This record gives sequence, C-alpha cells and structure tokens, in this order.
Amino acid sequence: MASTPAQRFVCPRCRHAFEEECRYCRECGADMTRASPLEAAGSQPVAVELGGSASIDRRLSDSNQAWLGKIVDGRYKVLEVIGRGGMGVVYRVEHLRMGKIAAMKVLHRDLAEDTEVLARFEREAAAVSRLHHPHTVQVFDFGNAQGALYLLMEYVRGQDLARIIERDGPMPWSRAAPLLAQICGALQEAHELGIVHRDLKPENVLITRSTAGRDYAKVLDFGLAKLDTRNAPKRETERQQIVGTPYFMSPEQIRGEEVDTRSDIYSFGALMFELLTGQHLYNGTTAVGVLTKHLTAEPDAPSIRAQKLGIPPAVDHLCRKALARDPGERWQTAAQLGEAIEEVFRETVTDTTGPGQRTASKALRGGSLVLDPAEHGASEIRLRRSDIDAFEAAIRRRRVLGWLVLIALVLGAGGAAAWWATREPATVTTESEPNHETRQADRIALGTVTTGYLGKRLSPSEGDRDTYVVKLTGARHVVSVSVTGVPNLDLVLTVHEGEGLRTMTIDEGGIGDGEVLHRRVVEGRLVITIGQVMAPGQRHPVENVSDPYELRVTEEVVDAGEAEPNNSEADANPLALTYELRGYLDARRDVDLLRWTGETGAYIVVVRADGLPLQWRTADGKARTPGEARLQLTKGELIRLERADRGSAGGAKSPLPGRDAPWSIVVVR
Repeated sequence: MASTPAQRFVCPRCRHAFEEECRYCRECGADMTRASPLEAAGSQPVAVELGGSASIDRRLSDSNQAWLGKIVDGRYKVLEVIGRGGMGVVYRVEHLRMGKIAAMKVLHRDLAEDTEVLARFEREAAAVSRLHHPHTVQVFDFGNAQGALYLLMEYVRGQDLARIIERDGPMPWSRAAPLLAQICGALQEAHELGIVHRDLKPENVLITRSTAGRDYAKVLDFGLAKLDTRNAPKRETERQQIVGTPYFMSPEQIRGEEVDTRSDIYSFGALMFELLTGQHLYNGTTAVGVLTKHLTAEPDAPSIRAQKLGIPPAVDHLCRKALARDPGERWQTAAQLGEAIEEVFRETVTDTTGPGQRTASKALRGGSLVLDPAEHGASEIRLRRSDIDAFEAAIRRRRVLGWLVLIALVLGAGGAAAWWATREPATVTTESEPNHETRQADRIALGTVTTGYLGKRLSPSEGDRDTYVVKLTGARHVVSVSVTGVPNLDLVLTVHEGEGLRTMTIDEGGIGDGEVLHRRVVEGRLVITIGQVMAPGQRHPVENVSDPYELRVTEEVVDAGEAEPNNSEADANPLALTYELRGYLDARRDVDLLRWTGETGAYIVVVRADGLPLQWRTADGKARTPGEARLQLTKGELIRLERADRGSAGGAKSPLPGRDAPWSIVVVR
C-alpha cells in the first residue's frame, strides 16, 4: 500500500517549496497567502503533494470546508468561504434569529490551544467591539466554537486596497487623499481608546462604494496581530512579540520593543507610499532584508520613486514624516496627520466641486463622521450594530420575569440569604469589574500579586479606575504598596487608611511608569485605588485592555525601619542610640522626620543613601549630604531627611532616581 505523500507549500514568486505552511516565503519574503496578477498567471498558491500532480487551493482546504453549513453558538449559520488571511478564514454567515448576513473570521485552531492567547483574544475582542467609527469594520460578537476562536463582523462588499493597487496601479493623489483621511479617522478613534492596530497594511483596508459612487474605506483587524505569536522566537515572545507584516512594520516593532500609536503612523506612511507609487517602500530578496532596510535606510520620496505621476512635493513631506525612524519625529497622532492631509489636499487639488474634495473635507472636519448614512448604502439584509442591540434588548425584556421569580426564591430562603449577606468575601488575584467604587472593591490578600486592567472608560471624560481593599487584623501594620506601569498610561495610586481619614496619592511616574509607596502604617483596613492621569489637552481617557498592571501589597516588619506618614513633628519616628533606621524617599516632595530619643550630648551621625540624591538637616539648619558628621544632639531634636532634587522638576514630571533605594541612619558615640 502506497504511503501518503507529504504536503508541500510552494511560493508563488520564487517557487521554493516548504513542508510547513508559513505566511511569508523564507527565501524571497513574498506573501504566501496571495499573489500579484503576474505571479498568479504562472501559478496560484497551492499545496502540492510530492509524487503526484493533484493540488488543492489552500483557501478551500478540507478544514475550511468543514465549517460550511455548521451552526455556530446556536445563532450563526456558515454559508460560504469569502476570504483567507494569515490568521484564519472568513466566512459569510447568517444570523438565524434575525435573518441578517454578517462575516465571521475563524482564527487558526492552534491559537485557541494557548491559554494566554485565549485570554488576550477576549480582551482584544472586547476592546475592538467598542469601536464605532464608520470607517472601521464593526465587530459585533466573539467566542470560542468547535475548538476555534471567532469574530463576528460587519459584512462589507468590496475589495481590499492591495488588490485595487494590483489591478489599477498607483492611485492619483486626488483619489487617494479622501481614503487616507478616512483611514486616519478610524485610527484616531482606536488610538484614543488605547488600541494599536499593529498590522496596518493595504490588505487590512477594504474599499467599498457608497450609493453616490464614492470610495469608502473600512479598516479591519484592529489588535488581532498581537494574538499571532506562533512563529515568534521564544526569546522574543517572552519579552515583546514581533507582530506585523515586513513591508509595513515600524522599526520599533522589528526590534521587538513596546509599541504605541506612533507605530501605526509609520505603517500608515508605508501604506500611503504604496498607494501613491504602486511599489513597496522597501524591497529585498528575503524578509530579513526588508526588515533591515526599515532599520537603516532612508525612505524615498514618493515623487522620486514614481517621477511620472506628478505627486506634489507637499505629499512627499506628509509621507516621509510619517516614516521617520524615530517615533518622536513622526506625526504624533492620527488626527494631526489627517488634518495635514486635508490641508495639502486643499492646496494641491484645484477642483473643489468634485466628490473627492468634498469627501476629504468632510473626513476631517466631521471627525468621526465622513459620509451621510444614506451614502454608505447598507443593505437591509446585512447585520448592523443596531440590529444586535435591538435583538439583545428584546431578549433581556423576556428574561425579566424569570429573574423576578429567581430573586423571590432567593429572598424566601431566609437562612441562605442571611449567610450570603454576612459571609466573608473571598480574595481575588485578578480584578473583577465593576470595581470603580469603594463599595464594589475587590478584596485582596497581603503578599499576593493581583492583575488588573484600566479598560473601558466610565464616561467620555472619566477613565476606568480599580479599587481594592485589604482587611487587616490587629492594631498596627506597616505595608508597602506597588503597581507596575502600563504602556500609554500615566498611573496614579491612591491609598486610604481606615475609614479614609488618611489618604495618600502617589503620582511620581510618567507614562508607562509604575508607582510605589513604602512602609505605610495602617490600622483596620487599607483601600487602594488605581487610576490614570490625563495630560493637558487630552480629550478622552485611554483604554488599555491588552496590558495588565500588577498590584502588590506587602507587609513589612514593624520595627525594621521607618513608618509612614512621618512628615510632621507629631508623626516623627523615634531614633535611638546605635539603632540603624532605614527608609525611603519615594516621592519628590517626601520628607522623613526622625526624633532623637537619646540623651543630650555629642554624637557621630552616619547617613547612607546609595543611588538616592539625599540631604539631611538637624536643628542647626545646615544641609548635609550622606556621610559622617560629629554633632551636638539635644534630646527630642528633629532630624529631617529629604530629596536633594525635590525642587528640580518644576511643573513637569521627570525621572525620580533612587525611588526604591533606601536611606539609613545610625547614631553612635
């Protein structure tokens, strides 16, 4: 009996064959999932069996076809395959209860086998489902069915921008500008919610037509690239995944660094370059060669690469500034870039009566609304967000009676209800929303690490905040509280002691930095709130559902060091002969006061502070640096320790050296 031949996957460009399916050819860097018309004329992307001539289209494989006719989650009937990408297959589906058509992206099955990816998928999908911009492909639902993750999306009829470029070639500036402005609008909303696309490219921009015949862009797959770490080297996955497409990746993505919204600006610049010239920004014989050029080469001006197309010099500036290797030299926001596109469009396109001019002006002037709803031409048979909302509202109304009956049964069980009301709540290690009020606070235990997210904002002007409570037994405890930083967020840590009579707010770090409070004296209970600080001029709080913070509350030995608060005479910590006291200056304005409890006389005071810019004073008022000093001390005299850089920051935040470096003091004869 003949053995089954192994499958081989063949690159459509260089014809190199691979035993394992891969997104990009390891020889020439070509996209293995699609081909240009010229490449397609020679061969389609196929899976070839060695020893035989039969071949199949990988986009219509047995595993893909197996979904056809299936009912997913009891609601969605799979009708046909309509597309395939590097992360999964897209199907046209019908909502059985409403008879509406939608698109369902089913991600590769191996993604659902990774618990970390599964949790990240749920967070990313929940965030993306809140995007409402008309130029973003709407996400209505998500879940896990038949061992695979899926997203239910708006069904858009049209072609992706990459295929339009392949079919029509470079796009004239007069036509491209409105589309670019629309893409900026979609990015702007996502960025304001803390969502970074990470894989912006022509394939992820669908172009449809309004009823008036105008181009209408829809950006899809926000945040999904972060899920695909299957081919990432382990050492990269452990610190920061390299995600994206080589032709459009920012330098910081390639280096595996933390990325922010400016990474999308770079990808937008590469997309803009290809749209205007019909060519990739950089080419190479291998994917590594392309990535290297992003790190080292200077980008051509579009007008130089495509000299016969009459691209205005002002457009060159738009594109090259977006492509700056240093994120600080790029356009800093999508809104800023969109406004610049509109300005250049007005200056360079003289026909102010055509549809392109009117659309581009509306794109930026209206902010989040570009075309009138009637112009979008949404079919009555297509599923829309309003359909989902109305359907779920009807279901909730039908459930009201059932809930009332259930509540009555619970209230009728007097003993059980009494136990439930008086039970000691369990502690958690992962936050449970809602928890933005003290009465909703999550209970956490000393010595554990709790993870949480500053996700969905409470209102357009009020960001998410998380509240935790630590119940302490006994009269007096000394605890330290720390929270790790979150990209794109300036965290603020607030600690309330007891019934809130003593409150400490810590906001020393900047964007991406954590906060810490050392050795705080607490009696009764500790209430901790984590929130964010908005920068001047910032319109909306940031939502970040992808990157967690870690909260730690650690109990310290009471007599092993200082006890905060100790910044007033009444709270000064006692300092005895030969007793070494340690403490921290973890805020720029922090002051630690110590009271000498020994007898009046001459002593040697030894102060140490490695890495901490410290100065100290006694009753003589002289500022001293760490070291030894022979002094006359009077019983009850105060010793003041403070940061030497306490007045250097002005009104702006700056790094706080030595925040976690302790000082020590000892008095000897």
